Amino acid sequence: MSVDAAQGTGAGREPRGRSACELRGIVVTPAQRIADGAVRWEGDSLTYVGPRQGKPAAAAEPSDLPYIVPGFVDLHVHGGGGRDTMEGSDDALAEISKTHLQGGTTSLLATTLTAPIEQIEEALEAVEQCIQERQAETTVVGAHIEGPYFNASQAGAQNSEHLREPASTDYLPLLERFSCIRRFSAAPELKGALALGRELRRRGVLASIAHTDATYTQVRRAIEAGYSHVTHIYSAMSSVRRRNAYRIAGVVEAALLEESLSVEVIADGHHLPPSLLRLVIRCKGPGKVCAVTDAISAAGLGPGSYQLGGLDVVVDGEVIDDYECILPAGSYVAKLADRSAFAGSTALMNGMVRNLVLLAGVPLEEAVSMVTSTPCRLMGWEDRGVLAPGRRADIVVLDQGFEVREVIVGGKIAYQA
Repeated sequence: MSVDAAQGTGAGREPRGRSACELRGIVVTPAQRIADGAVRWEGDSLTYVGPRQGKPAAAAEPSDLPYIVPGFVDLHVHGGGGRDTMEGSDDALAEISKTHLQGGTTSLLATTLTAPIEQIEEALEAVEQCIQERQAETTVVGAHIEGPYFNASQAGAQNSEHLREPASTDYLPLLERFSCIRRFSAAPELKGALALGRELRRRGVLASIAHTDATYTQVRRAIEAGYSHVTHIYSAMSSVRRRNAYRIAGVVEAALLEESLSVEVIADGHHLPPSLLRLVIRCKGPGKVCAVTDAISAAGLGPGSYQLGGLDVVVDGEVIDDYECILPAGSYVAKLADRSAFAGSTALMNGMVRNLVLLAGVPLEEAVSMVTSTPCRLMGWEDRGVLAPGRRADIVVLDQGFEVREVIVGGKIAYQA
């Protein structure tokens, strides 16, 4: 799928009412908000970001102006539009890319699930081929391996039949063969996990703590071994526990306390209530928190029954009694069929921004940074994530309700609502 062709919009088409290479509205960067601003680009690079030049938009009310923000960056995407990364096909990745493009995501890491190594290898082959052959036509920029090196006690929606301990005979061939691997999630308390962390750090791959029952002491050892990120904080990880008279801190406490660790939140309104979103951001600061969708194949669809890694999953909008906030209509989440645990989200990235601002009370500039500049900084991507001259022209236009109106990828119109 060409990002030029989503929703039938051609790359060279001039949008109604403006030049094809200029956008005007409320420009939002991590550092500022320009009330009457403009963004211009030539080719795939931004050339101007600042106050609108020429006649001011005096006739337009601020509430009528769109938000112009950097393209969203999602470091944790399993699927969307009914397709899954684990299918290991170009068609699946194309549909995933197209679906998340409609939520404003211009760069994403296609994420695998716990499965036999051979199936993970097939998925990585598809991602590698997609990036090499369709670099100008896809929003997939790398792969995130999530599993199978997880603690069975914190499996969550990962298929426990395929869990295993890290073995160099498994992961070294993958790391040698697939340059698309940019991130790797594992439980650091498992035998062999610290050696994995050291290897990932040596190769410049983001090592992330996930699906883990580790203690605070074990997390400290993991940090020394190269782990620097925490996957979907609060989900499938240990918290403070009591052993005889003593309290043992877990991964949640370590993630909030250790300055060297960054974290990610699933801000779909279900995984974390507003109070916990605020707590994480207050403890870490927006520069250490990125929002991810952790979206599964049901993203962009609706309620119903689905499959995730061989597990039955149901998507609905039901919440428990006395939940601390009222979620907007159409807010769905994936759960295991017995509803004992979440099984990823069905949200798109613009929904993450909306929830951070409207539910958690996060300033818009900070919410935008959590889905743009922060994930780019964690990955070492200096060409995107910020609206500034010389950066890649990845741009999202949002209306005042945070609905996506238009997406520019590499200077080309990729989507128009």
